[in-house]
Amino acid sequence: MLMQVYSCFSFAASDDFLKHDIRVKPGLDGLGALGDAGWYTIQAILLVNNFKLPKTVTALSGSVLNDAGIVLSCGALFDWEDGVNATIYCSFLANLTMEITAIGTKGSLRVHDFVIPYMETEAVFTTSGGGCVSEHKVMTELSQEACMVMEFARLVGEIKNRGAKPDGFWMRFSRNTQLLVDAVKESIDNNLEPVFLSGR
Repeated sequence: MLMQVYSCFSFAASDDFLKHDIRVKPGLDGLGALGDAGWYTIQAILLVNNFKLPKTVTALSGSVLNDAGIVLSCGALFDWEDGVNATIYCSFLANLTMEITAIGTKGSLRVHDFVIPYMETEAVFTTSGGGCVSEHKVMTELSQEACMVMEFARLVGEIKNRGAKPDGFWMRFSRNTQLLVDAVKESIDNNLEPVFLSGR
């Protein structure tokens, strides 16, 4: 049974990025590291927890905002009804880190490069349980970006060529991810007060 998830995506952006990139401008992206790196960390915790929405979202202390109020670094806690909780950290100010760890009652899973694999044709993850640690390698002929474009083209082709309805999975997954991104921002803006998600 899943108990705890930790998810982090950070990279140390250049001074030029921190001054001029669209992700740090209120009239453009507006959500900064939360809307960029945080999107991936939140998708990861949803994926690990079977896409269930948490009961509450609470931003953690220590958020860093630029002079325009854009999030450059933040963390948050997510609590589910069944006692599972997750924490995320996303930042434009910290060393490149792309980690996710899921801890359960009988084992754990850890991925070091869950956003952009360090190797295009392979991904590595470790599992532990019963006193042993195992490393697993997944090989692929195509990069994740190529696979993403192929899947997008397939989905569009299904609609265009066969009259299929849009795949509701991706719409729900994207909506729920954005819902949690917005809840973290709401908690930051409200002095770290918890945001309750029932009925949203």
